[in-house]
Amino acid sequence: MAPVLSERSKQTFQVVALLATILVVGIHYKSDIPDSADSNAATWNELAQEFVFGSMGRVAVPLFAFAAGLFYFLSDDGSWASYRKKLASRVRTVAVPYFLVASVAMTFWFFVRRLDGRSIELTFDQWLTSWILHPPAEQLWFLRDLMVLVTVAPLIRWCGKTGFGRKFMAGALASLWVFDIQLFPIVAQWRFLQMETLLFFTLGFIAVSKVSWIEHAVHAPKRVILAGWTLWLSLIALRIVMRADFDLWYATVYSWPDLLVHQASILVGSLTLFMTASRMRWSSLLRLSGGSFFVYLMHEFPLRAVMHRLSDAVMQHSYSCWVLMPIALLLCYVTAIVMNRYCPSLLAIVTGGRAPSVSKSTRKLPQLSVQ
Repeated sequence: MAPVLSERSKQTFQVVALLATILVVGIHYKSDIPDSADSNAATWNELAQEFVFGSMGRVAVPLFAFAAGLFYFLSDDGSWASYRKKLASRVRTVAVPYFLVASVAMTFWFFVRRLDGRSIELTFDQWLTSWILHPPAEQLWFLRDLMVLVTVAPLIRWCGKTGFGRKFMAGALASLWVFDIQLFPIVAQWRFLQMETLLFFTLGFIAVSKVSWIEHAVHAPKRVILAGWTLWLSLIALRIVMRADFDLWYATVYSWPDLLVHQASILVGSLTLFMTASRMRWSSLLRLSGGSFFVYLMHEFPLRAVMHRLSDAVMQHSYSCWVLMPIALLLCYVTAIVMNRYCPSLLAIVTGGRAPSVSKSTRKLPQLSVQ
């Protein structure tokens, strides 16, 4: 019999999607960072943004990737018929939203260049590469990774068909991730596949055989959750003290000690946020969670570019994230709710069928935002 998640666990993943989306928006709207490794040289604004968005926010991608792997393999029987069906489903739920948003971003990019009087020196091949592989909407890199992961899912299943295989695969990928060893080449300025997304998608696959662990996490007592928060925040504070300008996103601005502390904070933080989400299964959040994928798709370019142009005229750019982030979240969630009410067919096309629930009942929850 296939493993089955409890209703409580499913609802927890819905809240996790909402919280992780908020963190992603914060990451992209971050407007100032420490300029040096010395935390004493940084302003309170730089340290606060680094703490919340540059550190706490880094659990979002692992949680998204883990959930995507878990839900993919929960309903996969390993047959080629199942694989073909899932590929077709992901074309609608991932590929179509990717290319729609990429098309809007590319069109707006051309428009802005023309408006500013700047030349567009792209050959047709370069334009096609940008549109398909690296559009000017930075959040789409994860969807590109997800399409790669779904394509190679049978290989992950084959490598982990035995207990030893799963342990070896998890250990090998975890070792590469911990030490920031990227195996895959850069294609159109993005890595073909990030080790982080591969690791946590694979851990989602492994978790299918350990569903009881997930059930234990959603029933974690308050003292365990409090301990998790204490350790998570302490690790973040320690890393910032060790190196305030830490960066490993296509960079190596770190030393081994602060890298290990950072990776440890992600592991602890991911579990802590998940356990916390199990205590936040409020009907309002569960209904709203269906709009998280729309927010994920729309919060970045061109919306961020427009909002920054407007805000830079009236306030200091370095502080803008504290104002623009909540405004962007509000605009995107309200738009999702309005579209779901007045043009649900259009919203379904854009988001691959994901929408905020209109019922107070949580029995029919929308699927996790980035599945």
